[in-house]
Amino acid sequence: MDIWNWVGKLQDDLDEAGQAQGAQLLTRLTDEVCELRMDRVDALLPEARALGKTLANPWVEVFVGHWELRNRVGNRLEGEAALGDTVALFERAHRPDTVECPQSVCVTQDLAACYGNIDGPGWVSERIEVCDETLARIDPGWACYQCLSCERADAMMDDGNSQGALDYLDAQASAVLAHGGTVDDSFPEMRVKILLGSGRAAEALALIDQRQGEVDAGDYDEPANCSVPRRQSRAWALAQLGRDDEALQAMVPWAQLSPNYRRMWAHTVALLVRRAPERNSWDLGRRLSLTLAHFAQVGAHRMVVEIAGLCVEMALQRGAPWSARRHLALAREHVTRLRQDRGAAQAVAAMAAEIDAAPAAASAPVPAELLLEWLAGQDGSGRDPEREAQWLLQATQERPEDAALLDMAASALAACGAGEQALALLWAFVERHPHQDVAPAYSLARMLVERGDQVGLDRLVRHYQRQVPAFALWCHARMAHKLSDWTAVEQACAALLALSPDAQEARSLLAGALMSMGRFQDAAAHYRLLTEATDAPRSAYWDHMTAASAARDWDAVRASAAALGMALEGSEGVVEEAWGTVIIRSMDPNDPIEYYARRTGPVTARIVENAPSNRRQRVGDWVVFDAALVYPAPEDEDERRHFMPTYPEIHLLEEGGYATSWLVDGVHPGEEAWNAFSEAVAAQGWKLWTHNRDDYEVVDTQAGDVALPGVLFTVAQPRGQLPLVLHRFLLEATVGWPHRMCWLRLAESCDQDEQPHLDVIERYGL
Repeated sequence: MDIWNWVGKLQDDLDEAGQAQGAQLLTRLTDEVCELRMDRVDALLPEARALGKTLANPWVEVFVGHWELRNRVGNRLEGEAALGDTVALFERAHRPDTVECPQSVCVTQDLAACYGNIDGPGWVSERIEVCDETLARIDPGWACYQCLSCERADAMMDDGNSQGALDYLDAQASAVLAHGGTVDDSFPEMRVKILLGSGRAAEALALIDQRQGEVDAGDYDEPANCSVPRRQSRAWALAQLGRDDEALQAMVPWAQLSPNYRRMWAHTVALLVRRAPERNSWDLGRRLSLTLAHFAQVGAHRMVVEIAGLCVEMALQRGAPWSARRHLALAREHVTRLRQDRGAAQAVAAMAAEIDAAPAAASAPVPAELLLEWLAGQDGSGRDPEREAQWLLQATQERPEDAALLDMAASALAACGAGEQALALLWAFVERHPHQDVAPAYSLARMLVERGDQVGLDRLVRHYQRQVPAFALWCHARMAHKLSDWTAVEQACAALLALSPDAQEARSLLAGALMSMGRFQDAAAHYRLLTEATDAPRSAYWDHMTAASAARDWDAVRASAAALGMALEGSEGVVEEAWGTVIIRSMDPNDPIEYYARRTGPVTARIVENAPSNRRQRVGDWVVFDAALVYPAPEDEDERRHFMPTYPEIHLLEEGGYATSWLVDGVHPGEEAWNAFSEAVAAQGWKLWTHNRDDYEVVDTQAGDVALPGVLFTVAQPRGQLPLVLHRFLLEATVGWPHRMCWLRLAESCDQDEQPHLDVIERYGL
């Protein structure tokens, strides 16, 4: 059964009703989940939920809820943290108004997976039962049939029945094929997981390489949730086979892994460092600590115990028993939350025994009162925060009132992923010093804000409210800034500046908030005050020019430009000059998109590239940008010569006034014809942009599959002009070209004959 059929029909209906954005929203949501872009999914969800309410369509509610849980339970591996929402959606999906929705079947996968995340072995029977109940209601033609079969096989593996799980997958795959279906990626991926989990690495590697060969031969792009696990599985298989150098080459970088694949990553690196302890670094320990902390936060209790065992082993190998004890404490906390023990308590006891048997940590190289000075003299490239944290903790026990020493200890702990321990250390100091806003207080505030811990920050504010009100206001301002509550930022910073007029960080924060509120003249005034500070950095002048440009205060722009040594044309009036080509990054509405632009001044540019047809038109727009580069300039001098800077858009000064772009594709007509065409388009007042690379080719199937140079371009008309005018122009302007061109979407919009364009598509494979 095509469970997506109703979604496609809904999207068609939305398109016809002029709600193209709503139609695209559902596709974007699923695409972002499959590409493991978790934060983008979070950003799309409010709009997706609102769509369901606007349409009064309960099926959309179930659809959106399922894909939200695919992100939470699937990508983030949430366990107990998601159980309430998962059960609620399961119940919602089985009400009379939604039980017929195909996605109501998918919600069973979410429930089974959530149980598995909490305590896979402890919930085996329930996971199998819920999968069997749903599988009995559908046939192998459903895509969900394969997802649910994999969930059931996963439960069987957690029950210690790996061979039974493999046999079950074989039977389910046969059923799919017998039904005329195709086995998708989920079956081989689950087989690989079972084989690797049961020590059959050679078989797993053969299956991985076979599947990769099929993908390469197919020459198609696959989503990250297919390619990433296969790549990391290959690394784990190679590590199990002792092919360590190949495994290291195959490893997916930790930063590119969503939490559901970091479990496999942890097992791989643990195996690699057992045979090569020199690979075991504090940074590796930090990443494992962050992985462990995530599983603890989302209530994946069995995984906490499992990964804690790896963390303890590696910490002891690095000579960091304090880290090992921290991991043990977390394992002890979560082992009590398992539904069934199934060997977990014994595993925790083994960790404790390892720690007890380990040698004590090395003592600090110098006395406590000299430690900070000694550390400051060390070469930065060889620093080890984990080892230093142990020394600093020892030193703080001797010197508990040394604020600088304690602040450094907290910083080292945080660098190692020991955030909770760092917070505890800072809180203890702060509570002993309610009259002093010393370094530990600012470090504590920063950590609480980064975590979004409003309760903790309120506690800190109450602690300092009476004795140090300026610090309390700073705490309010920082949290408001994190929450993008610009009005609250303004109120807190204004009050703080009334108490401390020289508080430059507060003034900078206030100016940024005013920029976000579109109060550019007010922001420019504060940035100007920052430029007048005796130690004003160059960045203050750039910020001032950005705000002043947005406010169209060109005299102020000229003043800051002069302070930076820039020579602008003239002495007054609008700044609009020829400063070369740059790239401008815009948001549309939440996704970044980049356009070529002509820089017109220090922080202004006019966009010269047509937007894609499915995006809001930006060509001709005059924008203000932030001078901070999106991508840093390369260090290599040759690369720097070809580097084109990319800047983020801050404000739209003036719209270009152009409508949707229309795409034209086909065989390049030759330079002479193309130049004449370009001039004719420009004479009409339209915008032409070529999107293809220099090596773009099309194949003429009617001339023996000969490859010909191609051209892919868009044309944008001023708003208010009829597309039919462009259609007729293209007919006349290209009539003498050796090959017909295709502008199918434009012809459709004008109710013109589509067949010539369909013929071009078929002939040239467009």
